[in-house]
Amino acid sequence: MGVGAILAGFLAWELYARSLDNNIFFPTFLRMIEALGGLLQDPVFWEAYRQTLIPFVWGWLASMSLGVVLGLAAGLSKTMWQLVSPYVAFFHALPVSVLVPVVVVAVGIGLLARSTVVFLFGFFEVMLSTAAGIAYISDDIREMTRSFGMGRLRAFRRVTLPGAMPAIMAGLRIGTGRAVVGMVVMELLLVSVGVGRLVARYRAAFESPELYAVVFTLATFGLVALMLMRRLETYALRWRKDPAGE
Repeated sequence: MGVGAILAGFLAWELYARSLDNNIFFPTFLRMIEALGGLLQDPVFWEAYRQTLIPFVWGWLASMSLGVVLGLAAGLSKTMWQLVSPYVAFFHALPVSVLVPVVVVAVGIGLLARSTVVFLFGFFEVMLSTAAGIAYISDDIREMTRSFGMGRLRAFRRVTLPGAMPAIMAGLRIGTGRAVVGMVVMELLLVSVGVGRLVARYRAAFESPELYAVVFTLATFGLVALMLMRRLETYALRWRKDPAGE
């Protein structure tokens, strides 16, 4: 049904575009696909994506790893949570886009700045979800581990971490989606050196098929990233469906 819904949307796009007097602002779906085919054969397109993906990968990796580590620390230690919670609450409530000028002033407009924007978009979702996963583990289960004489390390590895894993994986999935948004914001609000430069060029030249094609690739990239994270989540939590699994 999902594939059918997508095809129906493409059909509605094509029919609506054909009903317009001109397609300078809204091309037909087939014309967009034709422009997409041309872009995929253009080395400039792939170079633009390379320049966009490098800061995305660095920012995404940093946000996922640090988010999980600090989230675990905050969830396990009330003192740590009291120290970081005011900052987390402040930055989580603040629209990240408004921090872009601050990032520019602080670290410039190079690779570090672009990676930082992606990091800020994904980090807080991962950290909060991880900390919440630890915090919501039942006190009865914690007491049971102590009753059975489990050490802290073994209890963490066998009870705490598996119990928090659903929340951690959900945070990684949501954080990945946010990081993709950060990648787009980075290109549109910071220095457009990659895909953002293509968007600006096609928009200025009113080349709407190419513009829509670039936007279509960004949407496809985001969907593929979320699909891969969902598969990783299913694999990491396969033990929930296999009572005998480790």
